[in-house]
Amino acid sequence: MSALSLAPVLDTTAAAPLRQALLDLIASGDAITLDGSQVAQAGQACLQVLASAQAMAASVRADFELQNPSEALASMIALAGLDSLATAA
Repeated sequence: MSALSLAPVLDTTAAAPLRQALLDLIASGDAITLDGSQVAQAGQACLQVLASAQAMAASVRADFELQNPSEALASMIALAGLDSLATAA
């Protein structure tokens, strides 16, 4: 299992490094667990990266789970209508 703690600020600047980290985890073939408990701010770019990574993980049959989403992260997931990420939580 591969684990990643999400950064407190998931803004546009954080999107590219987050994308690369998730691609590396998916390439490992392990189950992916993300800890969202420290996220204080989440923007659309990083939400799109998370949703894309979830879809990519599913395509290679790797488990993808978002655990402990902070209130801010859960709120942005709901606002963006990314129910698939919410169900992973």
